[in-house]
Amino acid sequence: MDRRLNFLRQPPQDNNKLPVTTTFSHCAPGASGKVSVVYWPAKEGVSKSPTQLTLFILGNPGLLGYYIPFLQHLYSLLPPTHAILSTSHIGHDPDIPAPEIPVELQGQLKSKIELIQALRSSLDAWAEDQQSPKSKLALMGHSLGAWLLCEAMKQLNEEERVIHAGYMLFPSLGWLSETYNGRTLWPMFHRPILPLLANLSFALRPILPFTNHPPTTLSLLRSPRSIHHVLQLGRSEMLGIRDLDVDWFASQASIPLPEGLFGVWSAGNLDGWVGRDGALVQAALRGEDGGRVTLLQGIPHAFCLREDHSKIVASVVAKWIDPSIPILPLEGILLDNQKRLEENIVPM
Repeated sequence: MDRRLNFLRQPPQDNNKLPVTTTFSHCAPGASGKVSVVYWPAKEGVSKSPTQLTLFILGNPGLLGYYIPFLQHLYSLLPPTHAILSTSHIGHDPDIPAPEIPVELQGQLKSKIELIQALRSSLDAWAEDQQSPKSKLALMGHSLGAWLLCEAMKQLNEEERVIHAGYMLFPSLGWLSETYNGRTLWPMFHRPILPLLANLSFALRPILPFTNHPPTTLSLLRSPRSIHHVLQLGRSEMLGIRDLDVDWFASQASIPLPEGLFGVWSAGNLDGWVGRDGALVQAALRGEDGGRVTLLQGIPHAFCLREDHSKIVASVVAKWIDPSIPILPLEGILLDNQKRLEENIVPM
């Protein structure tokens, strides 16, 4: 059992005050640093390992506050033997000291793989101690998190199935700089603009109390250090998320359900962070009729900023995990034509 994950087996002090909050210290070469953790243990208790633990990988910014309502609702839908865990990205949480040098795309991937391997070994040890079946370990990722999820699955599932399943939410998987938002925002990731953007935090602070930004966005805007880390990761995403491994995605379609890869996308051209990669991956996974692809009308990329959107997406994921769970009807979920800025820009 990895000592950094001892909290997995500790009963929560108050079941009415979930998630459990703690920290995790990464020590992978080139990807060291502390991150925030939220954990929903299996409702049936911690006397034995959960049937499945789902690790959620955030988009960018990698701030947990954007996703708590979504994860809380998903947890409420899942069987009592299932657990959920998520962490911030290294350097993104304003409340945790960040490394001097921002951790970019490949470093963040290393940190996720380190965490996945620690979870896998800890879950196996837990099951062995209790003489119970091994837990399934699944990954779920939003946007950038979906790309990290796929890269982790490629590396870790090459010889044995370390990861049971992957659930992609509005995934950004290829040619990111060529998407609508990528072309629009790419200039700000170049010098001299990039260093200046982080310092704008000081100028914005006097007016932030009079804005209607979510609390998580306000905390980010008050932290020049976190903004710098977020922007550096965004720049490395633009450079690093390029060609698509279509053959690998096609190979996932031949894995028996409910294992393998699943994905949910905005229907039509609503998602400015998804380009031609979307249609290619959907086709490789055999489309909506194949049981792995879901297209949602009127749900934007930043679904997590609205509770109604979060509930719809949570119900889709819950049904992938347990097919007996019904999907919420989409009636009454209408696209707001006057979307807030955050719905177009963050998380990415």
